Amino acid sequence: MKIMVLFKLTHISQISACCGIFILFSGPFSNAELRQVVIGTNPAGTHAYAAGAGIAKVIQDAHGIRSTVRPFSGSSAYLPLLHRGEITLGLNTSIDSYLAYSGLDPYGAPMTNLRLLARAFPLYIMYMVRADSNLYSVEDLLQKRVVVGVRSNISMGALHRAILATGSLGSGDIDEITVGGLPDGVRLLIEGRADAASIGLDTALTLQAHATVPGGIRYLTMGQDEEKLSVLMPGSKVSPAPNGGVGVGVDEDLRVSEISDYINTGMHLSEEDAYFLVKTIHERWEELRADYPVLSSTPPDGLVPSDNPHPYHDGAIRYYKDVGLWTESHDQNQGQFATD
Repeated sequence: MKIMVLFKLTHISQISACCGIFILFSGPFSNAELRQVVIGTNPAGTHAYAAGAGIAKVIQDAHGIRSTVRPFSGSSAYLPLLHRGEITLGLNTSIDSYLAYSGLDPYGAPMTNLRLLARAFPLYIMYMVRADSNLYSVEDLLQKRVVVGVRSNISMGALHRAILATGSLGSGDIDEITVGGLPDGVRLLIEGRADAASIGLDTALTLQAHATVPGGIRYLTMGQDEEKLSVLMPGSKVSPAPNGGVGVGVDEDLRVSEISDYINTGMHLSEEDAYFLVKTIHERWEELRADYPVLSSTPPDGLVPSDNPHPYHDGAIRYYKDVGLWTESHDQNQGQFATD
């Protein structure tokens, strides 16, 4: 098989231009239309980045299609690119997917081109504090310096406010801090300029903070009024902290917020390409679970939720029907979306 390497200048997300290397094979790909896959994720050190890297590797290894991860400062930065068809896939939380598709703040208009391919993993998020502090629950953050707003991932600010509300805390009850991205909040905690910053359990950023802060870090437990979380932030719920993993900063009986991380795309992806990508991910899922711990808790049938807050892509629906994973519950949930 002959390989020809072409250097060409391509526009990247209508923001900047850069030189890329594209490998074209003289024989056809497994899917003739798909030549490159670009996956938008949160920054390096997050679960979304690790999952995106694994998915890119599987697609490239299985089919020779050039697949790359493009980290952004937060999912609010690349959801519009998915909507406009400027990147192929994106790892987005259930809350960000809900807000974007519905056109709720911070999104000025509904991103109705957003489509779901699969659920990647559950994401457990809670406030992290220094282990040598006297802070143990959300209520203890009264009048403390707390990272709330994240400019590059605005939906996280809504989740943070819902978490604080479980401890009867509002903006006037804390010294509220806004940061550019999730790593910025962790850095403020490490530097002693914030008392609490939110981050996913068992992330690389957690390990970094635990290794850097004298005495390490720990996570808080949810406030007593747990019902407020899902009421104020649809797509989230209160769950026990999961067993397994590194468990840094996780004490027994810890209660944290749980959301889902989805593999999203847009209407720009053809039905055939969507079918092809979902088939590849599903057929290689056990390999991904073994190689990437963040994906290990999602069984193959867990890729197909029936409570998603935005519609599936038609190509994904066709594949899941073909393999017997599509049910009446999926039809009922899909039916609530106007997808014409």
